[in-house]
Amino acid sequence: MCTYQIRLRCLPAIGVLLVCSTLGFAQSQPAPAKPPTENAPETASPLAAAARSTKEKAAHVKKVVTDEDMEATAGPLPRLKMDGAENADDVMTAIAAYKSSHTPEQTESAVHIWYDRYDQMLAAAIQQNLDVKVLRDANYSNGYELCQQSQDYQQCQNRQMAELRGARNDQLEMAKNTNLEVRIQHAFMKVRNGLMQNGLRYDWFKVRTTNGIDTF
Repeated sequence: MCTYQIRLRCLPAIGVLLVCSTLGFAQSQPAPAKPPTENAPETASPLAAAARSTKEKAAHVKKVVTDEDMEATAGPLPRLKMDGAENADDVMTAIAAYKSSHTPEQTESAVHIWYDRYDQMLAAAIQQNLDVKVLRDANYSNGYELCQQSQDYQQCQNRQMAELRGARNDQLEMAKNTNLEVRIQHAFMKVRNGLMQNGLRYDWFKVRTTNGIDTF
């Protein structure tokens, strides 16, 4: 009778010892090492870092200023038409009419407001095209170097296809900007000639070139 009671009391203790031993064994085992990811070599590569840096620059590419963005600074002169027939002659007619009923200072201020509006649009379009070209060239260079390092034909082919798609999108955007540049440059030249014919000469009325540096 005594032996039966002793066994009943000992079994829970043995169970606790077994559980504790099992938990102690599990806790003593080192955590399994994480398998290396496939991207580890590329992450550590200086060229991969350069590629990431190049992609980050895309976020800083300047947005082209649209006509709607500049509505608050429209001034008294008509807006330039960006589609269809240009209306530089209409702008010049409005300037002449404004000049007849306002002081020279007021006339120059009105022309300056109109000029600044479209000069900012021209500057933004020129700069965006320059930035896109630099970014595209850097992507080509980085992609070629990374392919040479990896020796992975499939990865290189996928990268090249992505670059081609990106290049097509860039070409469309650059063509749009170029059309805007030509439209504004041509209108500026016509308006400036009209101003001179009306005896108005403003030294600040310059036309930007597409290199983003020179004016004429």
